[in-house]
Amino acid sequence: MTNQNLVGRCGLYCGACTIYRAERDDPEWRWRIAERYKIPAEKVRCQGCGALSPDCWGNECKFVKCLNGKGYKFCYKCSEYESRSCQIFEEFLKNYLEEDGMDLRKNLTMIKAGEMDEWLKLSKEFYTCKYCGKPIVAGAKRCHHCKMEIK
Repeated sequence: MTNQNLVGRCGLYCGACTIYRAERDDPEWRWRIAERYKIPAEKVRCQGCGALSPDCWGNECKFVKCLNGKGYKFCYKCSEYESRSCQIFEEFLKNYLEEDGMDLRKNLTMIKAGEMDEWLKLSKEFYTCKYCGKPIVAGAKRCHHCKMEIK
């Protein structure tokens, strides 16, 4: 069974989000994030885009704010996404393609087509360390669990 709460509204797999992983994997990492943003460590938490609560970090996400303002659940519903004129999305897309080889447009196409469970399964596999089998963070060069280099 897949966790549909981890379906990112921008096409990113929430299970590979730094905030999501820090809350679950490493209290020190969570504390460093809190220190960096000058907030209490208990504020560094999120259950994923599908389970945003009023005190969730995800409410500060620029995509969540934009989509909520427009009344959309996913970026693919927006005309700026379709016309490729959303600079925020296009830059985000470019970064993930370069860092991870992850195509957020392809992800959103699968989500739109109703292939959410398949996409979640593929994303979870993609963001799992091949050495220790634990979850990794998007954009990571090394697994934060076993410290092995991610290829």
